[in-house]
Amino acid sequence: MLNIYVCEDNLKQRMLITDYIKNIILIEDYDLNLELSTDNPYEVLDSIENSKNVGLYFLDIDLNYDIDGLSLARQIRRHDPRGFIVFITAHSEMCYMTFTYKVEAMDFIIKDDQDNLHTRIHQCIKSAYSRYSSTNNHTGKIFVTKIGDKEYCIPLSDIIYIETSVSPHKIILHTAYSTLEFKGQIKATLPILGSDFVLCHRSTIVNKNHVKEIDLKGRTLTLTGGHICPIAVRYMPSIHKCFQYKN
Repeated sequence: MLNIYVCEDNLKQRMLITDYIKNIILIEDYDLNLELSTDNPYEVLDSIENSKNVGLYFLDIDLNYDIDGLSLARQIRRHDPRGFIVFITAHSEMCYMTFTYKVEAMDFIIKDDQDNLHTRIHQCIKSAYSRYSSTNNHTGKIFVTKIGDKEYCIPLSDIIYIETSVSPHKIILHTAYSTLEFKGQIKATLPILGSDFVLCHRSTIVNKNHVKEIDLKGRTLTLTGGHICPIAVRYMPSIHKCFQYKN
């Protein structure tokens, strides 16, 4: 998931930017998370220290702390080299400093024009989300699917299993925290998922990393969360081989 962070020392301005972001996420129906909105740069660093998620950071430059937005961005880069950094400031003369600090800023937005501020924030969120989804889907780390107007990005490691739906031309994806039904076919989906996934039935794909127990006699797999999936006879040899290799 792409997390969004706001670091701005002016409360009124911070609330305005935060409201903009919330409305954009709602309007676009993006699968994004507004992780933190704060005036404290150290809260941002604490939040991302152990996070595995990529971030989109909206940073003021003058933070009235012992570190400014540019120094914060430099430290963010150490923790999140793939993150997207956007500076929002009243100091247009500071634009050139982003090159000096080599933080590869996505954008530099001047606060003075509120209409432009909203438009540019919207553009940054849209661009970052598109690039994040495209990059991660290409590298095979996430599975991207669309339901209606909403796009979902699910880490492959979170997927427990996928099965055919009773609704024609649809499949159901199961994770520990959600169940999604969308248009698709088991046969076409399997190659997208990678080597951690295997068919145990013509209507079911399981994540080998979520297999907790195999019952060869009863021909069933017990998965994370207690899910039980049947094993078709034709898939018994490959399932047995995968399970032996896994152990």
